[in-house]
Amino acid sequence: MRLRLLPLLCLLACACGRAADRGAELLAEPLPAGRHLSFASGGMEFLDPAKIAETAGHHLMMNVFEGLYVYNRGDGPPVPSMAERHEVSADGKTWTVHLRPGVTWSDGVAITADDFVWSWRRVLDPKTGSRAAQLLWFLEGAQAFNEGAVTDPETVGVHALDARTLVIRLKNPTPFFLDLLCEMQFVPTPRHVVARWGDAWSRPEHIVSNGPFLLVKHEDRVISELVKNPRYWDAANVWLEKISVLHTESDQTAFDWYEVGKTQWQGDTSLPVDRAPGLRASGRPDFHSDPKLCSYYFSVRVDRPPMDDVRVRKAVNLAIDKERLALHILRGGQPVATNTVPDLFRTSHGYTPFQGDGFDPERGRQLLADAGHPQGRGLAPITLYFNTGEGHRLIAEFVQRNLQENLGVQVQLANMEWGTLLKTLLAGDFAIGRSSWCADYPDPLTFLEVFHSQSKANYSGYKSAEYDGVLAAIQAEPDMTRRNVLLRRAEEILDRDLPLTPLYHYTWSYLLRPFVLGYERHAQDMHPLKYIRWATPDEWARIRRGAVVTLPPLPGGQ
Repeated sequence: MRLRLLPLLCLLACACGRAADRGAELLAEPLPAGRHLSFASGGMEFLDPAKIAETAGHHLMMNVFEGLYVYNRGDGPPVPSMAERHEVSADGKTWTVHLRPGVTWSDGVAITADDFVWSWRRVLDPKTGSRAAQLLWFLEGAQAFNEGAVTDPETVGVHALDARTLVIRLKNPTPFFLDLLCEMQFVPTPRHVVARWGDAWSRPEHIVSNGPFLLVKHEDRVISELVKNPRYWDAANVWLEKISVLHTESDQTAFDWYEVGKTQWQGDTSLPVDRAPGLRASGRPDFHSDPKLCSYYFSVRVDRPPMDDVRVRKAVNLAIDKERLALHILRGGQPVATNTVPDLFRTSHGYTPFQGDGFDPERGRQLLADAGHPQGRGLAPITLYFNTGEGHRLIAEFVQRNLQENLGVQVQLANMEWGTLLKTLLAGDFAIGRSSWCADYPDPLTFLEVFHSQSKANYSGYKSAEYDGVLAAIQAEPDMTRRNVLLRRAEEILDRDLPLTPLYHYTWSYLLRPFVLGYERHAQDMHPLKYIRWATPDEWARIRRGAVVTLPPLPGGQ
């Protein structure tokens, strides 16, 4: 026993020694001479805020455009940007927002309330084809206009009272509406530039914006570059002068870039799965792990054989050992998911998520037999689509083995880049496809709306009048206790019909140089780069001595 244990102890000692050495190296680094932040990210599908519906595009362009309010530094309330202040009517349905005086586009043209009216209507216009237009359905008349049932844009609940006053009318009181106003679909876009350049308006050579940074370069799958916007209303408090976003879909490449100092922040990429456990245990001063309002799941096409049989869908769900996946494959502290909504709303909303089925392959085999496929007989191989990334590949291979060993079901794996996977999901041309959802606003409803019959993110093709009705009731219910009952009912329906196979909820582990200040935990993983700066020499000396240096909190909106 001792002979077997000694090599392990030596390995652990060596690993700890290497981690300590690396930690010392990081703390010995000199402060960068310039104000240039670099990080890694996957490729962006769109640069037009009206069309952005995925994380990489949002994280880039939220620094190029800002709406009435923006995300705080950390989990504080939203911060005014284009807005100076707002009032809400007694019934909670009418918001009157007063724009900040003197705000302009990057070409010097004044920004007015009409710019917001035109931009929001453009997102909702069916001709735009925005997959995220559903975020504006909280506005009176927005859903009917977006779906083409009404063609008059004046019926949408947003109007300009004058050049600096915007009046917004909501369908129901919406307590998270201030958070919604931070989303990309609510930013203004320059009507005069869109009119001139059409679909090419968002290219770097044409784009006009209003955020803290300007997009000056974008080479798809290679690099995006931003520089400070001198006409930004708060330019005096923006510290960074330049941002480079290096595009890659390889977690290992992103990690290597960080380790050699090519980037100061890991960015939107995940840590390599084989590195995460060691980094978690290392005590390195640049390693962080935060809970995140995101869920990882497979979309299951409910109108395509064999997944059109709910018994097959349930069998697949029961045959995946999600606890083993999280503990022994991913090893990043991810909570196992048996439901749709992450377990982060207990304190803020008093909501206890519904718990679905756990690992039960015996019951799965029985359900598959009931569906006419004992031991998988009679089932053609099922193709599982996933996008490039070491973690996605490991998950797909794990599920492939589980379904073969526990059900006798043959699974073929189809790996493709993110853009191609997205097109496949949107076309509905799949049986099972890798998906995820990150909160658009801090409320359980954001995870449930994905499966509304008309949701553009409902890749499963799931349609349920009962489910849609519960979602409508949730939006209309002001009492939190009754609302939580409805939220739970919606999760129960999803668990009954299973248009998704939930796998885990996110814990976001990442690397960030210790001298970078202004990047703080945010449950939605939103980090405006206008807050970022390097530590001062005095602060850096304190950090090297083990002190925790934080920036003072920002005031939120009303």
